[in-house]
Amino acid sequence: MRALVYEGNKKLTIKNLPKPQIKADEVLIRVSYVGICGSDMVAWNGNYPRVNPPVTLGHEFSGTIVEVANANSEYTIGQKVVVEPLASCGKCEACESGHYNRCSKLTLIGIDFDGGMAEYVVASEYQVHSLPDSVDAQSAALIEPLAVVVHMINQVEVKESDKVLVVGGGPIGLIAALVLRSYGADVHISEINEFRLQTAKNLGFNVIDSKEIKVPKFVEKEIPEGVAFSFEVTGSSIGLNDCILSTKPGGTVLIAGVTQTSELNVYEVIKRELLIKGTRVYTSEDYRSAIELLATKSFDAQDVISKVINLEDGLEGAFQAIEDGNPIVKVLLSVENEV
Repeated sequence: MRALVYEGNKKLTIKNLPKPQIKADEVLIRVSYVGICGSDMVAWNGNYPRVNPPVTLGHEFSGTIVEVANANSEYTIGQKVVVEPLASCGKCEACESGHYNRCSKLTLIGIDFDGGMAEYVVASEYQVHSLPDSVDAQSAALIEPLAVVVHMINQVEVKESDKVLVVGGGPIGLIAALVLRSYGADVHISEINEFRLQTAKNLGFNVIDSKEIKVPKFVEKEIPEGVAFSFEVTGSSIGLNDCILSTKPGGTVLIAGVTQTSELNVYEVIKRELLIKGTRVYTSEDYRSAIELLATKSFDAQDVISKVINLEDGLEGAFQAIEDGNPIVKVLLSVENEV
């Protein structure tokens, strides 16, 4: 089978690998589309310690089941599916309480094991979610990041007309803004990248060009009471403190951007009695909700898909293009069919 294999030091190579063999309670999936995630970029740049090349990246993918190991499986050959790519220990307190996304030994298809940037990928049945006919394979490749957003938003109780700030207009930020708006929230997006600012404008959002004006200054002028909720999705100290200084007393700051350390304006957190919350990936319930958002047309994946290219063009057309800052929100690799 064809696979786009990460070999270390920014090297991605199309290789012909043996088709994976499935074991008990596993299925083999022919991949249709796979998305490029920020964590794929981190891995490609050699900054993801868990990634041991050679490995096939890709955890945002859709496909069709072609083999089923279990004769009594609920899944059948030809079924269109997506995969929830998490694997947890199943034994710790977090896992036993149903919060397996908090497991300290959490692993991920496409990071710790071979993933979806290949013609075929193996998944355990418990990771598989079937797709309704109303969800096409291209849109389904965004269910994983959509589930991230669903889980993130479910950490708080956003009500209709609540004023919300999203710091960062990349894929997760835009998806979050779109879902929040579908819930009735009044959303502002702050961003420094011109293309992302224009994309957010084109989607009808209030935007804050944080190169031109400091976000807290904008909020003080336009939303004097402050926002009820702020979502930090960039992983930057500046972004986090913009959230803190823009959120009204008693409000909530939700941190989704991954960073190891950050300088926090503790005084303002105390002064405003802010609730600071973290969020990590998703659970199966969030996956089901994400599928429902697509099935009911409450979320349109095409709003964030910038281009679809062939698997063979993944290095230059996706990884290098994103690295170079090309005008891209989300890139999908087409594996099953040429584009």
